[in-house]
Amino acid sequence: MSALRYLRPRVLGEALDALGQDGDTRVVAGGTDLLVASRHGKVTLGTLVDVTAIPELRVLREDGDGTLRIGAATTHAAVAESPLVHRRAPLLAQASSWVGSVQVRNLATLGGNTANASVAADTLPALAALRAHFAVSGPRGERRLSVGEFFQGPGQTVLAADEILVAILIPRQTPHGASFLKIGRRRAAAISRLSAAVMANPETGLARIAVGAVFPRPQRLLEAEEVVHRGFGDPQLEEAGRAVEEVVRQASGGRASMAYKLPVVRALVVRALREARDAFLAERGKGQQ
Repeated sequence: MSALRYLRPRVLGEALDALGQDGDTRVVAGGTDLLVASRHGKVTLGTLVDVTAIPELRVLREDGDGTLRIGAATTHAAVAESPLVHRRAPLLAQASSWVGSVQVRNLATLGGNTANASVAADTLPALAALRAHFAVSGPRGERRLSVGEFFQGPGQTVLAADEILVAILIPRQTPHGASFLKIGRRRAAAISRLSAAVMANPETGLARIAVGAVFPRPQRLLEAEEVVHRGFGDPQLEEAGRAVEEVVRQASGGRASMAYKLPVVRALVVRALREARDAFLAERGKGQQ
């Protein structure tokens, strides 16, 4: 990968000034996806703006209102290993731990995974289930966008050429159990063929379900969630799995690969629901001892 210029600004304003100076300017943090795209001729590189030295893009903290703020240049390794993320958003910690290999997780960033908007990105279903928002800065100021507002389609977001994703914002969550499951072509460092991100609390009826590598952009499966709201017994979980299968069937347009994916996505969601339910009950049991 070669570039005409390499910039490493230390403040956000400098990075924003560098954007839009030519059509081939790219923001880079870990660069793991950009390197592959460049080698395959999918992108042309003119200027690389490395944002890893900007402090506000490396924060990982809880704000006063309980929001978990994760700077866009925070690596997956940092997310997966953070005690704060494990307490406040265990689903995201699990999803980040599945990204690539150890070497990739040490370089690749949560913001890069988000801004690339791959349908197979491991963290996006988790962010959908967590109802994340995205802080975006540009010459017109900062704006905060929901999952539905930020993602437009496969590889497409609303980020303008002169804007930078600054942080991922996770609102305070009520108590829940979490489970992230993934199926790939091999056991390690695999691109997701299917994934399921689930949060559950049988005491309050909380259920949030999202699946990855299926839809053009991340989304929750509200029909399946409604089933689980009525109960967390195995019959309801199986019914929720069938509801997910039907939504995926309707969205697939009859693709041949769905003959494999449909029963697998149903089973994956049911298993994730059981794991999330049981994780909550186990944690609740510890607290009552």
